[in-house]
Amino acid sequence: MNKRVLPNKLMLDGVSELVAEGKEVWIPTKGISMLPFIVGGRDSVLLVLAQSLKRGDIALADLDGSGHYVLHRVTGIDNGIVRLKGDGNLDSAESCPQAAVKARVKEIRSEKGRVRNPSSAGWQRLWRCWTALPRPARRVLLKVFKIIKHIK
Repeated sequence: MNKRVLPNKLMLDGVSELVAEGKEVWIPTKGISMLPFIVGGRDSVLLVLAQSLKRGDIALADLDGSGHYVLHRVTGIDNGIVRLKGDGNLDSAESCPQAAVKARVKEIRSEKGRVRNPSSAGWQRLWRCWTALPRPARRVLLKVFKIIKHIK
């Protein structure tokens, strides 16, 4: 099977249009910003319309309207502004208008085919425990996770 890699803007603009039409779309993930919950290059996510967004959801957002997309966790929503942060990002965070959120992650599928619901109570508890850890502990655990999972 041939694999084609499209530029993020081109692919995610198209995905955003499909989701806006009410379709559910699976996409592969890239990067390490969502470790340990999403492993880029191995996991895929099912995107759906983000009709009601809440803290803890994983969202696809076009941050500045130019095709600079991120797939990060919603850490808060205030006066129509959504705060986003990758689970594996210790420092950086983003914000955008709620209208810039193009989709919400409904499911995560591992490379072995296991499907998880990131909105389930169990996964939300794990995320809250993860973010409650002190920054130095998360840094160490991320390094250990990368070693165990053979992530560069």
